[in-house]
Amino acid sequence: MGKKYYGHPDFYKLLAKMKEIHSNKNHDYSGENEPFRNFKMSEEMGIPAWKGCLIRMGDKYSRLCSFAKKEEYKVKDENIEDTLLDLAIYSIIDIILYRENLKK
Repeated sequence: MGKKYYGHPDFYKLLAKMKEIHSNKNHDYSGENEPFRNFKMSEEMGIPAWKGCLIRMGDKYSRLCSFAKKEEYKVKDENIEDTLLDLAIYSIIDIILYRENLKK
């Protein structure tokens, strides 16, 4: 028998979706040996990767605030759920990048 979870069932479905999104985007944006290569590019300009990720999170947050005011996106290939999922994924990535930075 597996572990019993007590949260909302949709929460766990979204976690599974986040895992799939992360894997697919990692395939497209990163190298095989460096899963966060795209985030670590900021280090070439002297910005720690975890801070670079915060900047990307700020862009997502700004997009969400804009949507909250207008309640529509003109770019049809991304919707509010996509943006919120990206922000959640970036948050987890940033924890990992921050921990890696502390180890340096």
